[in-house]
Amino acid sequence: MDNGTHALLVIDIQEDYTGETAKAPFPYKNSERLIKTVNRVVEKAVEKEFIVIYVRQEFEGVLGRIVSKIFGHGTAVKGNPGTEIDNRVKIVSDHCFTKQMPDAFSNPDFEAFMKEQQIDELFLVGLDAAGCVYFTAKGALKRGYKVSIIQDGIVLLAEKKWDSVLEKYRKNGITLLSSGEFGA
Repeated sequence: MDNGTHALLVIDIQEDYTGETAKAPFPYKNSERLIKTVNRVVEKAVEKEFIVIYVRQEFEGVLGRIVSKIFGHGTAVKGNPGTEIDNRVKIVSDHCFTKQMPDAFSNPDFEAFMKEQQIDELFLVGLDAAGCVYFTAKGALKRGYKVSIIQDGIVLLAEKKWDSVLEKYRKNGITLLSSGEFGA
């Protein structure tokens, strides 16, 4: 790897999606496997001295509640315990940002932090592969970051779409790695 600053983004692995407060259609089918993989990746990222950043979906206000009901099955409403990171996820930093949109870069504080830390390469894990992980990856590419997705560190609610989602990543120039290739 080069001498730039690298970051691992842990996206939306929250109680409402993978944990105890999850209700249909959640939790994600492979939540247990996902969290074990993500925790190994987090440990490896710490060893590699990467910055580890946690991103949480959090809808607020009347419009946010409507969006949550329509697109998120009523999940991740600000102030509810389900917005918290799943308690099984290894927390190694206090770098945590919320977002109301699928792309983490929609939060100006997140974007400012990335610039301030001089991060140039991102590795993404979390959910959903077709939603927030994908839109954050695209947002990063648009801003000139090198982006890799740790394939066994993501999940997809619409599991039948795996092949098309992975093809979308490839077409956009996003590198796909396994946790083993990452070193975890």
